[in-house]
Formats: sequence, structure tokens, C-alpha cells
Amino acid sequence: MAHFDLLIRGGTIVDGSGAPARSGDVGVEGDVITGVGDLSGAQAANVLDAAGLTVMPGIIDCHAHSDLNLLADPRGVSKLQQGVTTELNGQCGMSPFPVHQADRDQLSSIISFITAPVEWTWQTPAEYLDRLESARPAYSAAAMVGHSALRAWAMGFDNRVPTADELEVMCDALRECFDAGCIGVSFGMAYALGSFAGLAEVEALCHVAAERERLVSIHLRDEGVELLEAIREFTEMAGRAGDGLRVQIDHLKCSGERAWGQMDEALALIERQRDAGLDLAFDSYPYTAGSRHLSGSLPGWVHAGGGAKMLERIAQPETRQRLRADLKAWQERRTDYNPFELPFEQIVVTGVETEANQGLVGKNLERIASERGNDPLDVALDLLLEEEGHVNAVFFSMSEEDVKKALAHPLGCVCTDGLAYAPEGPVSSGSPHPRSYGTYPRLLGKYVREEGLLSLEEAVRKATSWPAVRIGAEDRGLIAPGKRADLVVFNAGRIIDTATYAEPHQFPAGIEWVIVAGQVAVHATRQAAERHGEVLRA
Repeated sequence: MAHFDLLIRGGTIVDGSGAPARSGDVGVEGDVITGVGDLSGAQAANVLDAAGLTVMPGIIDCHAHSDLNLLADPRGVSKLQQGVTTELNGQCGMSPFPVHQADRDQLSSIISFITAPVEWTWQTPAEYLDRLESARPAYSAAAMVGHSALRAWAMGFDNRVPTADELEVMCDALRECFDAGCIGVSFGMAYALGSFAGLAEVEALCHVAAERERLVSIHLRDEGVELLEAIREFTEMAGRAGDGLRVQIDHLKCSGERAWGQMDEALALIERQRDAGLDLAFDSYPYTAGSRHLSGSLPGWVHAGGGAKMLERIAQPETRQRLRADLKAWQERRTDYNPFELPFEQIVVTGVETEANQGLVGKNLERIASERGNDPLDVALDLLLEEEGHVNAVFFSMSEEDVKKALAHPLGCVCTDGLAYAPEGPVSSGSPHPRSYGTYPRLLGKYVREEGLLSLEEAVRKATSWPAVRIGAEDRGLIAPGKRADLVVFNAGRIIDTATYAEPHQFPAGIEWVIVAGQVAVHATRQAAERHGEVLRA
């Protein structure tokens, strides 16, 4: 008679492969799945009755930003509660390593979207990963190294072309990151410092990634009207970098009303580049709004020299005059370039540092300007000055039709692009994007059950085995013997997100159990005190 440590009985198994759902049991020994199917004669120390419920692999969030939040609060509450058991951080060119001790404040300002109340005690990637490991996160976490950090490490925060020696320092630092276990390298071409880089610099780093057969993820330089050109230029460059390269386009979107309707062409272009031999895919999330640091919209020239220089620059009248002229040209349709990306009424403040401005959270910039009796452009820049650059916002930029097309495409993974938050404690402040609490329940509830956009089996594949392949974590993502025992048991008839833009700190409905490494981590929103995640190193 078979004996397991954990036995999940009588559920509907959606195994992550895309194969049809089937009834059966799942048996676990230690942290490994060792039995799947009819295990009616088996015994176990812990038996979960999954009758009427669905069993799927633990979710793999292949594009996340919890680099520092997991250090501040290793419970990873908002992610774990929605079924995430593995995530890949360090995306969009933003990682908190490598970093010279003297540059910590400057780098923190550049990547302010991901900052958290944590003392930066590390310099190297190995020191950061050791720190994360010592925090004992509740789910598994892996790291990309951000290009902005590599650039700052090699040449500071200047907007210029690196010297040959500086580029070699960058490449050597990337090799050190790979040696320490980083999964790949991420580029944020729309943000400083990534926006300062030419394709020759990026191609040199991609060559290193190809040599090591590592992942390259790219936040494109333009997700708006120049989306197709941005995809083409990066993928053509990547095709020259080497056969070992895997490329992931970050949170594929058509951002801004003037860009809506390009998704079909973008997907067709991605398919053509993949057919031509590039190992190319993408990820997306099931919302029509994105989120990042407010300063991330400002043009690259504003950021030259780093965060302190940026703040000094936006206080100057001539800077405001230049930005105002650019904004007017966009408003009059003389250009498609908006220095703030979107109209001010579509940008909602979600996080600030000072107590004095907490009342602004949840309000859009147009409303804040009205309350202050000032121009929205000046208000946006004044707010950045008041908060020393640390302002996060939600940007309502996408059409539902484009979002659905990205979600349904077979090459797309589903990601959160979010951070791990909690309703209380050190990572509870602000009003974050609801994706950090609700991405996957929204996928399974709204887009599978309610709208029938894609089948349950396909949605689960796009959240489990496909991202596992993309990030190189093939010991997980499937319910099969030998795979890691990360599992989610949920009610397919009830699962749904409850987090909203107005009230984001809310857990989803319909998730019964989340299993991490064979241990019950969540039962009906009650989270276990013990944490069983690991740090994944390539």
C-alpha cells in the first residue's frame, strides 16, 4: 500500500500541460510529487479532500518586482494568497544589485518603483541572493539582473555611450551575476538608465547572455505608437546575439489611445521572429492599467546624472518650459510623443513617502492639480520634488480588446508585473495596483469562467508550465511524478479577484489551499507561519 506525506484526493487535475482536465489524486513525498492518478488505496499523514475542487500546479509569476519587498516581508502575502509559488524578480532593467556602496541612494532613486523599507547591505549579486535566502521567503524566488544596475556599476548615471573599457566592465559584471545564479538580464529601454543605451551596448550584453544560454527580458523602448518598430529593432538585434538566447518581451501592451489596435500586428511580428529562429515569447497581465514610478514617464534627458540631478533639473523653469512645449505639441497632435505618456486624468497616484502627501493616494493628477489650484504639469513635478522622486502611480493606458488578444495568444505567459504586498506590516502602505493581489484569480474567474476567452487548461498552462520553460525552472509547473510539489487547489466555480483600484488590499475568493514544497502554506486565506520557499539559482 502506497504511503505519502500529503495526499490530495478526488480533485479535478489540470496538470499544466494544456491536456484535458481529469479526475484523480495527487500524492506527495517530501517536496516532490510522487503519485498522480487513482491513489484510492493509498494512505497519507495529511489528506486533503478536493472533491468538487480543481488542482493545478503552483503559479509561476515570470515577471515580478518583489526584489526588496520580500526582504521587508518574506511572507509574500499578496502573491501567495493568489497561488503564486515561484516568481522571477529583477525585471524592466531594475535590480538592486550590483551596486557600489556610494551609489545605493542614487540607484534606489532610479528604481524607486521597487523600493521598500530595507537597509541595503549588499554590493554583489551573490550577497543579495544570500540575503534573500536568509530571509526565508514563503515561496520560491529567482532574480534577473537589471541593466540599469550594470550600467551604474560600470559608468555611473551619465547619459552617454560607454567607453570600450566601461562596456567590458559591464559585461564582466553580468558574467559575475550569472555565476552567482541570476536567471538572466533585464532591460528597461523606456526608463533611465536603459534609455541611455544604444543597441551596440545592449547587443554586447546579449552576447554574454547567449554564451551562458540565459534569459533576456525587455521592457521595450516604446509601448505606444512605435510599438512595432520597438519590437522589430530589439528582436533583430537579439537575433544577431547568438543561438543560446531566450528573449521575453515584458508585459506586451498597446499603451495610449493612439496606439490601440496594434496588437494583431504585434503578435504577428512576434510569430514571424520566432519562426525565423529566435526563441521569443512574451508576458501580459489581465488589466487595462499598468503601474510604475511616476518619474519613469519623463524623457531620458531629465534623468541624466541620476536621481539627484533629475530632481535639480525638474525644479528649473527651463526644464518645465521644454516639457510644457512637448506636451502642447502632443495635445495639438503635432507629435505622438507625450513626455508624461498619458493625459493627467489617466495617471493615479498610488504611493508616496511623506505623511503630508498620503491624502493624495488614490487621486489622479488632474484632480490633485484642481485641489491645489495649479497646472497639472507643475503639480506632477512638484510632487516628485516633495517626495524626492519616490512617487508610484497607476496608468490607465490600454484597451480591453488589446488586453484580451495578448492574454489569449499561445506564446504569452500571464504575469503580475507586481510586487508582493500585505494588508498590514512593512509593505502595506499606499494603494498598489490590484494585480498584486488578483491577477491569476481574475484570469481564471473573469476570462475563463465568465467570458470564455480561453479554456481552463490553456489558462493554467500559461500561468505554470509555459513560464517554467521560459525562466528555465523545469522542475516545476506541471503535476507529474518527479516535479516539485507546489500546488493550488481552488473552486473553479467561485474563483475571482476582489482587489480593486480603490481597495487593492483584498484577497481573492475561491482558493482553498496553496501548497509550497509539499507543505500547506495557505488554507482558506489563513497563511501558515512556516515558510518553505527557496532561492532559485541558475
